[in-house]
Amino acid sequence: MISYNNLKVKLDISYEQTRSLMIEALKSNPSGQIIGFHHHLAKQAIEKGIASDPHTASNTRIINQPYDLPQKYKIWTEDIIWDLVIEGLVRPGLGDGINNGLPWFHLSEHGKNVLQNQSPQPYDPDGYLATVRNIPHVDSIIFTYIEESLKAFRIHCLLSSAITLGCASEKAILILIDACKNAIQNPTDKANFAKQTNTISIKKKHDEFKSILNTKIIPVLPKDIKENLDNYLNGIFSIIRTQRNDAGHPSGNIVKREHLYSYLVTFPEYLKKVYSLIDWLNANKI
Repeated sequence: MISYNNLKVKLDISYEQTRSLMIEALKSNPSGQIIGFHHHLAKQAIEKGIASDPHTASNTRIINQPYDLPQKYKIWTEDIIWDLVIEGLVRPGLGDGINNGLPWFHLSEHGKNVLQNQSPQPYDPDGYLATVRNIPHVDSIIFTYIEESLKAFRIHCLLSSAITLGCASEKAILILIDACKNAIQNPTDKANFAKQTNTISIKKKHDEFKSILNTKIIPVLPKDIKENLDNYLNGIFSIIRTQRNDAGHPSGNIVKREHLYSYLVTFPEYLKKVYSLIDWLNANKI
């Protein structure tokens, strides 16, 4: 049987999940018409196993017929394109000097650079947050702050994004320091550590923890946890803390989008490393 009817794809996903699919589809389809992009989005859903292929649902054979979307997702596609325009990833028109406006679109240079990155993507909040959520025992307060940081980043509120990212990082380190205190066997050492970390200064807390880390923890850590630990616990923590302090005080320092983007991209791996050490401390004594 030969048919020329639209290949309507059944979907039941959220707006944020639709956005994630669009981010993936844009990697291989960086320009075109919005109406044509409906096909690429539906195809991406099929390839991801989110929707079934209409070809397999019947005995119908389709000749050169693109996939189609339910009306709700067509509207969402247009809305998300506008979201991406506002965020600087997409521009109206083909950029060829001829087709200069919608419904044509193309990835901006910033968009091309962003989509080349295979790490958890701040512009794909659903996928990014799923990565964070999959870290065992991740604290809900951390999740709340990182979700807020992503929202602020995408609408170019960079100061707010830097502050909330710093809050997420600080909460993770506070949990780590608490796990360290609980893991100390000697009562005198434990009381001394508790006293030295009883301060509102996260830097002082972190400095005291580093002393214990270097003398009592690192020498007995498994290799996989120890690898690059200093880069994460000292380097990335310090950068995020400094950025947060600059953003949270009237210093006049500018938060650059590309710098904040790199911190957000790195944050899930940083958080995984922190939690791997937390889990080890919860299971071992020092």
